[in-house]
Amino acid sequence: MSVRVLLAALLSSSGALLNAQEKPPTQDDGTTSPPSWEQIRPVPMSGGLRVFWNVAGGDNATNYREAAAHGFEMVDLLNTYADYPGRQKENIRKTLDINKNNPWQKPDFFERIIRRNIEQRGNQNAIFVHDIEFSFEEDIDKAWSDPAVRAASKVTSRDQFADAYLREWATWFTLPCQWAKERFPGTPIGIYGPQPFRRDYYGIAGKSAQQIDGTHRSDAELWQHIDPFVDYYVASIYVFYDKPDSVYYMAANVEENVERTRRYGNKPLYAYEWLRYHSSNQKLADQEVAPWLAEAMAVLPYFCGARGVALWGSEPKRKGQYYHTLPVFTKSLGRISDLSAKIASAKLMPDEPAHVLWKAKRPLVRRLRVSADEWIVLAINPWQAEDTTSRVEVPLEKGPIKVELRGRHSEIFHCTGDSVKRL
Repeated sequence: MSVRVLLAALLSSSGALLNAQEKPPTQDDGTTSPPSWEQIRPVPMSGGLRVFWNVAGGDNATNYREAAAHGFEMVDLLNTYADYPGRQKENIRKTLDINKNNPWQKPDFFERIIRRNIEQRGNQNAIFVHDIEFSFEEDIDKAWSDPAVRAASKVTSRDQFADAYLREWATWFTLPCQWAKERFPGTPIGIYGPQPFRRDYYGIAGKSAQQIDGTHRSDAELWQHIDPFVDYYVASIYVFYDKPDSVYYMAANVEENVERTRRYGNKPLYAYEWLRYHSSNQKLADQEVAPWLAEAMAVLPYFCGARGVALWGSEPKRKGQYYHTLPVFTKSLGRISDLSAKIASAKLMPDEPAHVLWKAKRPLVRRLRVSADEWIVLAINPWQAEDTTSRVEVPLEKGPIKVELRGRHSEIFHCTGDSVKRL
């Protein structure tokens, strides 16, 4: 047997991750407590890859300090439309609840509130994220049929209106970015809210490219007006379900956003993640994601075109380090950290779309080409049981290799020459 086929007898790897069955330490009252920061692996990045800490809670100062010491960069996330000092009497977001058709009808306090919020921002040694989330009427014909909106547009044809309408809604996002750049010209500015490809769970699986584009055409049309005002992109991939589909959902949303941004240049994309299930899933709300999903979240975006991940969270009543799964996340992420210079310079190779693999229930494989003789491969088979293994063939420049996948682990293989090493 060749070394290449022996390959992946990599079961003896020293990089085995924390097993889902391992139990966290218990407190005197019998409840479990998250591991301390001393038990968490540092994850410094190089080569342009990044990892961000955007978790707030009852022990901010300690956690920010420890996160920074472990290699995380900070995020200054601004609730741009809020009016905390005024007890939300001039909350811009609230005005949108009764105005979803007319983008020309900004409240009189729009600029004043936003400029004040920017001025009062916290950490100026961090990337700046405007958190601006709201829905508006996306049916152009419905908006055009409203006489007040049509008059406000000052155009005479439906085609002119279609462009003017989305262009004006874009100013609700771009003006805050402009004002932030004016006040803090050296700070990278981005938005959590609209995306070049809006987060879509089941809307990708099983659809044709034409159907996907039809569902998301307004995303691209809106984004073309926003793009000149941001320095990076955000793809939100919060996890909703403890099931295999979540892997493909994350991959598809990152990849679709990366694909749609290449027409504008090469700005980095950062994937926003949360170590708890999304609160819209009432059954799992407030629970931490399963260890195998924390493991995948840590590494998957870097193999889908993202240049970084941002860990978000809100833990107002919790003290100390908040998450049992943070050691799993950072141990998995450490594999990216250790090879970050190589990964940053590698070429992401074309592979089958995530939604195709999802529908067929096949393993997800993603390849990074460092050189003709050096590759870094991610392979996950979330469909199999934790105690089973399977093999998948991976095409490389010198010929295919077969690698063994254990349970639902996110396996990373470093291939150099005839050597295949499981990380």
